[in-house]
Amino acid sequence: MTGNLLLDSAISIGAIALMVFIAWLAFKAPPAKVDEAAAASRLAFDEPDFLPISWVFDRDGRAAVAEGARGDFALVSRLGADLVTRRFPAGGATVMAEKGALIIRPADPGSRPVTLSCADAADWARKIAGE
Repeated sequence: MTGNLLLDSAISIGAIALMVFIAWLAFKAPPAKVDEAAAASRLAFDEPDFLPISWVFDRDGRAAVAEGARGDFALVSRLGADLVTRRFPAGGATVMAEKGALIIRPADPGSRPVTLSCADAADWARKIAGE
């Protein structure tokens, strides 16, 4: 290149930064919104034997919880640009309701707490806890 180590290094770092920025612009995807159609589709794909009978959705589209016909529950939430599911029995997750928010932490290792802002958070907390 130029023969000057500092200038060549600066040009290389600048070129790499430009390529990373262009890749970020080209492949940046908006986060998936958890609405009824997306949640039902993802749940049917991940858990084909789960039959949802009722749903509760986060006001901001971050997550949803479905109650199954067998008394179990499925959590559908955003993770990056995709949706993920967690299925658990009644009482199989730590759940709290406070200030209109339902906070669920499945018992499986590696799961993260999910917060849903919903009007009937206390009712759903009792259902999920198995009360």
